[in-house]
Amino acid sequence: MEIHVAALSQMKGLPVEALDALISRTTDLVEEPWDARALYKDEPEFRMTTFGDFGVMYFRVNEADELVTIFNVTWPG
Repeated sequence: MEIHVAALSQMKGLPVEALDALISRTTDLVEEPWDARALYKDEPEFRMTTFGDFGVMYFRVNEADELVTIFNVTWPG
């Protein structure tokens, strides 16, 4: 699992409950990275998922390197 610096910046001020939900969903994605909606039809490695009712995270699955990279976190804060 890797979190891009842009996503880390977007997470500033995230309430504790939202951070807990983000961590929980991220843990799930480590085990099942394809359990999320594809962003682009022709690039299924780019995906998105919600974390609770708090926001949306966008990530890329790199099967060859067995790496999930979160590159964007959107929440109303």
